[in-house]
Amino acid sequence: MNAWREILARVFDGLEGQTNVSPEWLINPATRRRLKLDYLWPEIGVAVRFSGLTAKGQRRRSDWEVLEDQQRDQTRVELCRLNGVQLAVIDPTEDPVKQMEQLLKVLSRTRRITAQSEMPAKRKQQAMTTLAQVVKQAESLRSRLAKKPDQTLATLAEAWRDREAGLAAALQKASQLRQPAANGAAVAALTQLSPGQRVVHERFGQGVVTWVDGSGEEATIRVLFDGEQERTFLARLVAGKLQKA
Repeated sequence: MNAWREILARVFDGLEGQTNVSPEWLINPATRRRLKLDYLWPEIGVAVRFSGLTAKGQRRRSDWEVLEDQQRDQTRVELCRLNGVQLAVIDPTEDPVKQMEQLLKVLSRTRRITAQSEMPAKRKQQAMTTLAQVVKQAESLRSRLAKKPDQTLATLAEAWRDREAGLAAALQKASQLRQPAANGAAVAALTQLSPGQRVVHERFGQGVVTWVDGSGEEATIRVLFDGEQERTFLARLVAGKLQKA
């Protein structure tokens, strides 16, 4: 699965995608339940659904269950088509080259439909340019998979793990950079409070400031809450929890 996640990340690089999404129009008419798409790129009207997968430790599916899954996939394809989305159903457990050919078939159909559509000229040109790049990436990966399928899949899976690790590190760094700034602003706001001002605490509710002493993160604020309960807070610990009412 990691290899296929990396494949899709490369093929649709630069596009705003949605994962594990259930559009309001994707409802199985037989059960009235929403169906799920693993990936959706609204900008170009393409989606992907993975099939043939079972949860770890789950028993092997019966022929009847397999048939039901196939019928649901057919329903997804038709509902997507009716709503302007071309769906590629990919089985990661099968021959990767054939699965890439299935994806390319869907992309080619999307290009044809887009070219024949009545969308505004500028938007159509942008979509066609984007689709051309997407097809180019898919064809390149299909060629690599055809030459050395096992080695290429292993390389792609490793690349996805690196991608996830890099993303996690970037998110953590961004969070660390935002936190001091956010806390600094909240602390500064608290130290500007003065006796008599009404404030609200996320846990204790509303009250009146009775005393402020010190500066910066070590400043202390005393509040008499409406329930006649008086509490003293350290600015750096109450930042984000106490504010003007």
